[in-house]
Amino acid sequence: MMRFSMKKEMKQLYQAPLPEKKEEFLREFPYPRAGWRETIAVQLSYVRKSVWFASLLSAVSALLLGEKLLWDGTDYDLLWSLSAVMPVLAVLVVTEAFRSGIYGMAELEMAAKHNLSQVLLIRMGAIGTVDFFLIIVGILFVSQSGTVGMLRAAVYLLVPYLCTCVLTLQIEKGRNGRETTWYCGVCGCSICGVSILSRGVQEIIYDRGKFYLWMVVFFVLTLFLIRQIWQIRHKMEEWKWNLYSTE
Repeated sequence: MMRFSMKKEMKQLYQAPLPEKKEEFLREFPYPRAGWRETIAVQLSYVRKSVWFASLLSAVSALLLGEKLLWDGTDYDLLWSLSAVMPVLAVLVVTEAFRSGIYGMAELEMAAKHNLSQVLLIRMGAIGTVDFFLIIVGILFVSQSGTVGMLRAAVYLLVPYLCTCVLTLQIEKGRNGRETTWYCGVCGCSICGVSILSRGVQEIIYDRGKFYLWMVVFFVLTLFLIRQIWQIRHKMEEWKWNLYSTE
């Protein structure tokens, strides 16, 4: 016990100095340099195929369900089914981007040429871009009915998506270890459940007169998400403790 205490005190008294001119050394070091295209390609290959499949399957299933409900339901059924699947897409984005922290590989990625914040943002951007195109397709299908225009459809679909992204990113920041995946999953399922239970009051929720409330929520969530992304990019130390933990 005394030996352990002495080691701890020695580490506190004689801390290792911070590396000087690290960035300059990395720039001048003669090693094969990977461009941004190659880096993005590597990160895309890192994303599991099951994530791409789950995202596509969720979107297609929601479209098919919504089209089927349109025959004997209301014009809002397609919008309802797509809104219910948005949290699933958002959870997949966040949990897959932070997967290295869950499996204890964050320190290894911190030592790479491109720092961890860049790697995380590339992954989130890659999966988020695919989700964006899926959402665009959903907006086009919803707007075809004529009941909801493209702007309203976009806001109605993006609000549950952004809400899930903001909450799950906050979970990733405030929790540690593999339990974060479960917390994110529960969060996504809860928001998805709220969307599913709202089917009976669609006309009230999606009423044109209440659209300004949706716009307010949309802008607030967008600002929160931009702030979180800025923290990941410029204040990575606030997220490191969670990424390093493997418990």
